Amino acid sequence: MASRDRFVAPDLMEARLAAFEKFYTWIDPSGLDYFRRRVTQARCDSNEALEITTEYCKTREMQNAAVRALEFKCDVLWSMLDAIHDAYGRNR
Repeated sequence: MASRDRFVAPDLMEARLAAFEKFYTWIDPSGLDYFRRRVTQARCDSNEALEITTEYCKTREMQNAAVRALEFKCDVLWSMLDAIHDAYGRNR
């Protein structure tokens, strides 16, 4: 479905990868292999997540819960990046 393309994350993952390579130069390039694989996997994962969400989140309450879950996931990911940067990046 073409309208789903606006919800997928490959472009975002590519931007993240470029930022990691630019700002986290101390990371061995092989340490970013996971993120390189995520660029191609992100479209499949995003489509699957959207299908599950639209199938099961029929009420406003469930939709709001899904949004809160996504916000929490993003907060956790940013916290992890901040912790990695604090532990390894600032002193390099």
